[in-house]
Amino acid sequence: MFRIHHLLVFSVAPLLLAAADDNTLSLPPEEMNVVVRNTAMPEMGDSRIGKILGRYYRDGLGGPEVWEKIVSLKVSGELKTKDGELQLNAYQKKPDLIKMNLYKETVQTGLTLAYDGEVAWKQKGKRSKPESMTDVEARRFIHSARFGNYLLYPFAEGKRIRFVDTVPVEGAICHQIRVELDTGYQVDYFIDIRSYLEVKVVNKDLLTDAQNSVIYKDYIREFGMPIAKRVESLEEGKWVSSLTLNDVKVNSGVMPWMFHKPD
Repeated sequence: MFRIHHLLVFSVAPLLLAAADDNTLSLPPEEMNVVVRNTAMPEMGDSRIGKILGRYYRDGLGGPEVWEKIVSLKVSGELKTKDGELQLNAYQKKPDLIKMNLYKETVQTGLTLAYDGEVAWKQKGKRSKPESMTDVEARRFIHSARFGNYLLYPFAEGKRIRFVDTVPVEGAICHQIRVELDTGYQVDYFIDIRSYLEVKVVNKDLLTDAQNSVIYKDYIREFGMPIAKRVESLEEGKWVSSLTLNDVKVNSGVMPWMFHKPD
């Protein structure tokens, strides 16, 4: 995601949403400009979708000042799968750099998955040669590499956002907000109407019809940013893994070169 100084966020006048559809986010052409497209949390209007996103930015994510202070994230924890338990160390940096190291405590070798903004790559053990992911692997990995989520920068090109319904999910009542991306992905966010935190996210690849879901639990806040310490992942509705974070560090010196594919 493109990062701009928080003063630009507040320099954007409150945006009036087109009244044609109260549930679909839109803006009159004369109001659209580069600053609006590159603003993570613009002022929203009085439509239903505008009010929900406005509260999500403010109450859920902590507001634009918090977002602008966050540059990178480093986490570690335990990943449980049907094949056993793995240790996880992961790094993220705006806008979409990510690197994950997965390994077993009893085994020296592990798996590294990364995206440096241009190339998605993988490496099995430090002694093996790193290689680029297949097109299918890279497509999915890059889609999930976004720092934050696709509800941020709501007027960026290549996306459409709309309110779908208010539904019960995982014991909470949630607003279902759908983002349709030009990449061929459809992402449904289920946002708790009380806390305005994400309860569940469903990613659907419209090119292959594949679907995966992520359920977030036990939130903490670091630098004002919400981080779920427990994450459940499902494929086609079936459990795949459970992640428990043990350590979270914000803005801890993560540098761009750390994500590059080794020679």
